[in-house]
Amino acid sequence: MNQLSFNIQTIEHFFKKLLEDYNEFCKDMTSSRVALNCAMTAWHLTEWSYNEFNQQSSSQFLTLGSYQRDLKQQCSSLQIMQDLANGTKHYKLTKHKPVVIDTSLTHGDFSNDFSRDFDISTLDIELTDGSKIFFEDEIERVVLFWKNYLLSNFSINN
Repeated sequence: MNQLSFNIQTIEHFFKKLLEDYNEFCKDMTSSRVALNCAMTAWHLTEWSYNEFNQQSSSQFLTLGSYQRDLKQQCSSLQIMQDLANGTKHYKLTKHKPVVIDTSLTHGDFSNDFSRDFDISTLDIELTDGSKIFFEDEIERVVLFWKNYLLSNFSINN
């Protein structure tokens, strides 16, 4: 149990925080502030789940790093969240080689009520391979991953 985050003390509480952050993002998919809150919460769920795993059973993972590597193999979008969370927190990444090389807000002529077939505003992510992805897609994958993972491995209420 975490005692340094007010009434957010368990992984279930922290997951609910992610869902609240994500719901706020869905209302304004061009908010960098809310997107970064989502990314930080999504990434830090790796630490919360690792610590709760270790409290509940003898974990197969000796270190947080090995656990996080395993999770990123299960959900590659967690790597994006790691890069965004740590890049925001530390300004410059020096402890790991990120796959994200740039982020931007693209202003479109149409509202987000339209599909991407129109020129809509998006939060864009450029990867080291030169490809461009959208934050909204990556965070949606991560939220779904955490929902399935936590339901399978922890006693959380959905």
